[in-house]
Amino acid sequence: MDYLWFCALVSLVFGLLFLASPQALGTLGEVFNAALFVLNGQTMRFRVWIGIAFLVIAAWFFYVGLGTPAWYLTVCWIVTLAFGLLYLLLPGWLSWLSKASNALLLSTDELALGWRRVIGIALIVASVYIFYGIYASMR
Repeated sequence: MDYLWFCALVSLVFGLLFLASPQALGTLGEVFNAALFVLNGQTMRFRVWIGIAFLVIAAWFFYVGLGTPAWYLTVCWIVTLAFGLLYLLLPGWLSWLSKASNALLLSTDELALGWRRVIGIALIVASVYIFYGIYASMR
């Protein structure tokens, strides 16, 4: 029951923030969107070992996949094998993939702040519904 109280309070607080103070949400978004550390430099130093580990894991997925008809194990060993080979043979492609995947395609912050009234009202309505559910279950 405590988690319902927590969900209702969080929904109410963020709903009020969306309606009353979008600048605070923008500041909060800037703080939480910052990168904690960059992993590319760390992994490139150990790329040979990571590549070998990926190849071993891919071989294990392949071996386990032979005994079971699970299709997802085939996908897992193919993807793991591909990344293992990329780490070993084509590290430049990994850097390119990393840069391409880090590109921002859609800013969810701008989208959420553009629809802030709708989102704020929806969160407040959800919070009231959760509070009512708590009240009704305690009767």
